[in-house]
Amino acid sequence: MKASRTKTRRLLLQKLYTHIYTELDEDLFEWAFFEGRFDFAPDEVYLKEMIAIILEKQDILLDIISEYAPRFDIDTMLKTNILAIMVALAEMLYLTEEIPAKVSIDEAISLSKYYGDDTSKNIVNGILHSFYKNIESHTKKNINTTKKQYHFFHKKLP
Repeated sequence: MKASRTKTRRLLLQKLYTHIYTELDEDLFEWAFFEGRFDFAPDEVYLKEMIAIILEKQDILLDIISEYAPRFDIDTMLKTNILAIMVALAEMLYLTEEIPAKVSIDEAISLSKYYGDDTSKNIVNGILHSFYKNIESHTKKNINTTKKQYHFFHKKLP
C-alpha cells in the first residue's frame, strides 16, 4: 500500500481534534475510527512530527491565526478550521521536510472543505494567504515567543 499524504493529513486533523477534548489513546482511536484498519498507508514519520510540532507550538500557531484573523475567537471559530490552518502553518514554519507553501495552503483549504462548513474554505484561504504574503516577517527568531497562553488542546504535550 502506498502512503497518501492527503489522507495522512486527514488522519492528522482527526487525531488533533481528539486531542482538543481528551488525551489521545492511539489504539482506541484507531479501533474506534478505523476498526484498526486503514485503506491507505499513513505517512507515520510526517504524522508523528506534525503532532509533536503542533502540540508544542500551539500557542505560537494560535497567535499567528489571531494576527491574521482579527475576529478570531478560539471558542467560536470552527475547531476544524483552526486545525487546518495550524497544519499549514506548521508545515510552512517548522516541518523538517520542505513542502511548498502553496501545497500546504491548498491542502489546508481541502481539509476545511472536507471537515468544515460552507464558509470554511474562504476563512482558511484568507488567513493563510494573508500569512503567506508576510511569511518573511515570521522567521523562527520572531515566532518562538507567544503573546498569549491558549487552552486549546486537552494536554499541551502527549
